[in-house]
Amino acid sequence: MVGAALFVLGFVYADDQGNRDSLGRTVWRTVNHTLDPGNLGSDSGSWGFLIVMLFATIGGLFVVSALIGVLNNGFGQMIDGLRRGKSVVVENNHTVILGWGPKIVTLLRELAEANHKVRGACVVILADRDKIEMDADVAEAMKHHKLRVVTRSGSVMSTTDLALVSLATSKAVIVLGPEKHVDGTPMAPHESDTIVLKSLLAIGKVAPDGDLHVVAEIFDETTEPVARLVAGERAGLILAAPLISRLLVQTGRQSGLSAVYSELLDFEGVEIYMKDVPALVGKTFREAVFAYDTSTVIGVLATSGEMLVPPPLDRKFVEGDQVVAISEDADTVTADGTRAVDDAQITADGPLHVHTPDRTLVLGTSPRLPAVLRELDSYVAPGSEVAIVGEAVEGALTGLSLDELANMKVTIRAGDVTARALLDTLDITSFNHVLVLSETEGRTQELADARTTVTLLYLRDIERKSGVKVPITSEILEIENRDLAAIAEADDFIVSNTLVSLMVSQVAENPHLVQVFDELFSAGGFEIYLKPVEQYVRAGEVTFPTISEAAMRRAEVAIGYRIAKRAKEPGFGVVVNPNKRSKVELGAGDRVIVLAED
Repeated sequence: MVGAALFVLGFVYADDQGNRDSLGRTVWRTVNHTLDPGNLGSDSGSWGFLIVMLFATIGGLFVVSALIGVLNNGFGQMIDGLRRGKSVVVENNHTVILGWGPKIVTLLRELAEANHKVRGACVVILADRDKIEMDADVAEAMKHHKLRVVTRSGSVMSTTDLALVSLATSKAVIVLGPEKHVDGTPMAPHESDTIVLKSLLAIGKVAPDGDLHVVAEIFDETTEPVARLVAGERAGLILAAPLISRLLVQTGRQSGLSAVYSELLDFEGVEIYMKDVPALVGKTFREAVFAYDTSTVIGVLATSGEMLVPPPLDRKFVEGDQVVAISEDADTVTADGTRAVDDAQITADGPLHVHTPDRTLVLGTSPRLPAVLRELDSYVAPGSEVAIVGEAVEGALTGLSLDELANMKVTIRAGDVTARALLDTLDITSFNHVLVLSETEGRTQELADARTTVTLLYLRDIERKSGVKVPITSEILEIENRDLAAIAEADDFIVSNTLVSLMVSQVAENPHLVQVFDELFSAGGFEIYLKPVEQYVRAGEVTFPTISEAAMRRAEVAIGYRIAKRAKEPGFGVVVNPNKRSKVELGAGDRVIVLAED
């Protein structure tokens, strides 16, 4: 426009004959010279015209250079924002994971398995990490799994960053409790829970309608009431530390229980489903148990929202009730069974377990030791003994008064549990149970697992030389180290981080499972037990409906069995939800898996 004005106002002619272009054509020729300096070489005309065009061309160099710089800077910022994960995610019906930690790999793999039939299934991760690093870790972990994973970098406590992951259109939001500070040092449970609580507050601010399905991991039981107040009654709260303590104690007292938990919690085998079955209306729970061949009924989700696992055997189904069943898939929960019971095989007065005082050895002074002792005290008979050996004796029982332990006497001793000389002095075979806890203070999870594995190998060698078998349960932190530690023994390990991840993924897919897990994994009410088969049926071939009938006569619900001679095979001999029409050979040493109060 400046060049065109000079032509018009300065009476500059376009050629030697004094001819002038129109204003529009003059603007057009000036623009061409501004954008393309090559036009200058083909010009002809008066010297005034050539001089004006020269200045237009030189000015154009500055203008175009500035334009390129602006565009380059703008695109650079856009690309940098994408690289750093600062753009808004446009997704629907996706799962959002807030936070990053050791559980993330197992959690992603389980969500991939759970959604393998869902087209376009997506998981969005928001964490305070570099997006490129997260993408690289996810690609490595998920190279054999099909799931679209989108990462975003930001604070899980910031409403601005939470707005990036489209919470309002998600189907579930998982809040992982951080386990370490930025510098890698362990984070105290109350500090981790503080971050989770602030994240829950931020979620409520970003999505205030309250319809989100939120699953949050917390470590301190005292935080639960506050978290419930913030997240609402519908939220799924997973108390990680108390959960692992319960599983350690329960698994330590029953060989093969860890394999049962793994089978129920992962998505590869059988899972727990709820389904509305109108055909059961008017029938009792006892009748419902026999109504399924490919599923195992364990409870009822009442129309009122109450979860009964299991209900009284004579409780009748009413309209709106949903059956709670163990099955391979939601589609396989169908009423396709008949009552095939052989009453002659049922042992009417089988031997019952009698609680007697026992001795438990705990190796390792883990931060979860006080919770383990409280849980153990609720299981053992009065007069029982617990011996503790570990390196961090000072402060090991912080928060626990030995006076509150009603059923057992506790002794504690300092020592390195990886020292063979120390283990030889403990008279391992005199104990009824051995628990090996991970000592993580000042160590990486890899090193803690390595120490646990060494201790476990020494214990097995002591067993081998003495000829006495002692049930041993070891806490393993990383799933990759499980196979090294297990060596084909179902009762040798419990992968704490993995089991929490499995439970979180299950609750994320089905919010009602929180109530089921609260029942199964607490010291009160019904729990999972593996009991001698002779308490239920006589040795020989038997159908599972016969076992179910025998269990219900004891006010229990059978969900499977464990065959002792298959303990070293994949699955460790544990069969959950067996087909009801087939027969199985059971004998001495085999176990029936039941839901029972004791």
